[in-house]
Amino acid sequence: MSFFITKNLCRNEVSLLIVKSTITAPQQRQAVRSAHTVRVIVRADIPPKAYEGDILSVKAGFARNYLIPQKKVVYATRQNFEKFGLQDPDLETTEQRRDRLAKEASHGEDLDLKAADILKHYLRNKSLKLWRNADASTGSLTSGSVDAKYIRKKLSKQLRIDLEPHETITLRAEPVNHAELDHNPTELQSLIDALASDQASTTQVKQLGEFLACISLRGGYNIPLRVEVLKR
Repeated sequence: MSFFITKNLCRNEVSLLIVKSTITAPQQRQAVRSAHTVRVIVRADIPPKAYEGDILSVKAGFARNYLIPQKKVVYATRQNFEKFGLQDPDLETTEQRRDRLAKEASHGEDLDLKAADILKHYLRNKSLKLWRNADASTGSLTSGSVDAKYIRKKLSKQLRIDLEPHETITLRAEPVNHAELDHNPTELQSLIDALASDQASTTQVKQLGEFLACISLRGGYNIPLRVEVLKR
């Protein structure tokens, strides 16, 4: 699997940049390293996008300075493929490729569930804080508004979460009380289900307050996201 993500690795607050490889198979066989990226074998889960055994192309400097010293990956050399009993995707036969894809498909649902659980756990005590100019007396925003596109952008910068194109955000227009929802999981789930069923929504928030957004992932998993619109 190849991914492009920036992910906050829990307490370490480290950004992970994994880029989809544009190197052809012959080039990859000639050398593991390239001018911009290197291929690596993941040895420790890097949730929610990369897991042990994945073959990825990552920024060379990030691999060298963080991933390898932290023993999260090793370089994708022939010796390491043999050491860990893995097949190099660039060297596999048609039959081997078919078998590998079949195994990956059979485990896809489990990986989707694992990714959703990890993201939900990561966001459980976090809020996305958005600072906007607003009228002090009415709380109305005096410039711009908050919508799903803006939340996606800030989610990347503030919480280090880059969603893939198929992963969507739906925003609830009416304010909520986060503290109350924390003590009423049934109500929270009801609101999330309603948001998930309204993927075409173009909701815009134009006032200060606490709001709720839904992140919809592959496999039909929907994760709540707290949003706070605060006066700048």
